[in-house]
Amino acid sequence: MRMRRLAAVVALATAATVPAALPALAASAKPAASAAASKPAKPAKPAKPAKPATKPSKPATKPSKPATKPSKPAAKPAKPAAKPAKVAFAANGIVTAVAGDKVTIAVKGGTSDVKGRTVTVTVPAGARVIVKGGRKSVVAIAVGLKITVTGVRTGTVYTAVKVQTSGKAAKPAPVVTPAPVVTPSPSDEPSPVVTPSPVVTPSPSDAPASDDAPADQPAPEPTDLPVAS
Repeated sequence: MRMRRLAAVVALATAATVPAALPALAASAKPAASAAASKPAKPAKPAKPAKPATKPSKPATKPSKPATKPSKPAAKPAKPAAKPAKVAFAANGIVTAVAGDKVTIAVKGGTSDVKGRTVTVTVPAGARVIVKGGRKSVVAIAVGLKITVTGVRTGTVYTAVKVQTSGKAAKPAPVVTPAPVVTPSPSDEPSPVVTPSPVVTPSPSDAPASDDAPADQPAPEPTDLPVAS
């Protein structure tokens, strides 16, 4: 019972105080509401973009490197070989052959590169050629003449500048022409065949008569003899 009475008393006290406080709360709320209405509202801040739920996945594998490196450019072309140097030479010996503007010499003396060898020397048109004391051309050089040559060697090519010959040319060996071999040609007609004659052997009836009777005498004819009665 006491509890009910206390609750009723509290309720009456509250009902008495609330109406008195309402005008004060309303007065204090109005200036705040007017102040809030007078101030401009601040713009709302833009919302931050949402973070992605998951980070982008990394590539599964790294890009493979090229299998082979690009080939280097080919080696630079080799420089052309140096031209052989020109070397002076001298030779003396016997002419063994002449062909056009080339003379072959069996060298007996001269520079070390030709001594004791057989070399072929080119005699150009501008070379000085002396044959038997006179100025000649390479055509006048003959086999067997003694020859002295000075010139220039380029590699293995010998070129004469001056040629001088002496002595006598070798006599050409006689040319032996073999006799023609006559081959009998086969005749178109066949040669006749010789048949030996038969040998006649005399028969006994054909034997010659005796020497006493003549060979040509006819045989006697038979006579008619009388027949005996």
